[in-house]
Amino acid sequence: MTAIILNSPFYQMIDRLTQTYRAVLVQIARDLDEEQQKELQFLCTGLVPRRVKDILTLFHSLEEATKMSWVDVAFLKECLHDLGREDLVAKLTAFEIKRDVSILLNFYVKKRNGLHSFYQSSATNAAEYLVQLMEGFQGRVDVREMLRSSGKNTKDLWLHFVKECTPQSQRMTWGKFSMLVAIAGEIIAVSSSHSRQSPPEEAIEMCITLANELCYLMLKLGCWEDFCTYVKKRYNQVYHGHDDIGCSSPSLSFRRQIADVVQELEEAIFF
Repeated sequence: MTAIILNSPFYQMIDRLTQTYRAVLVQIARDLDEEQQKELQFLCTGLVPRRVKDILTLFHSLEEATKMSWVDVAFLKECLHDLGREDLVAKLTAFEIKRDVSILLNFYVKKRNGLHSFYQSSATNAAEYLVQLMEGFQGRVDVREMLRSSGKNTKDLWLHFVKECTPQSQRMTWGKFSMLVAIAGEIIAVSSSHSRQSPPEEAIEMCITLANELCYLMLKLGCWEDFCTYVKKRYNQVYHGHDDIGCSSPSLSFRRQIADVVQELEEAIFF
């Protein structure tokens, strides 16, 4: 992943993600005992000045040495793994997922609202696949009407889809998870479609909020790479293996609408 973002409104998201990244670093610094801090400094020998005051200063020095940043925490994860602190490695993994899903949703929203981005990563590639899958879907996914008729806000509407996709008797799958990511993008895109910006601050906040929710679901399934592999596979199967990927359904009650959309998407795309 590269740190070069050419769309200036996106810097709002960078600021939020950087803030989250630094909060994780503070948590890690607090969780390392004195001996582990010394061991971490030893692992960084030759990369930073010999004498650093504390772990946060060490992190800053590693950033200056381009060994870590909000877009790349691989080196720090490797060091923490060497220290046997898999719990702290997990914190960084969770941050990576939240970061990538936030970027995915931001890119998805811009694509659906006819905006463009010069930034490319595994997150934007996955978003591109999901956008094309949803654009090719012939069923009834009227998110705008659902928002209007239900009186729900964006997060509440999305949580209704989560509930429909994850009944107690069924397990989460990559198909259902990918569907929830796409639906999150659709809901945010609709709620921000009135803005000519890319996307407005409220939409960026919602991207991050729903990314946090999606992170916990993804951690139960596997890793970011597994998700990207699944989405690309589904895209190839749908566009290279099927002529018709959907069918229409009648407009029913709000709860039935949710169920119908989930069923149609699951049968047509995310199975």
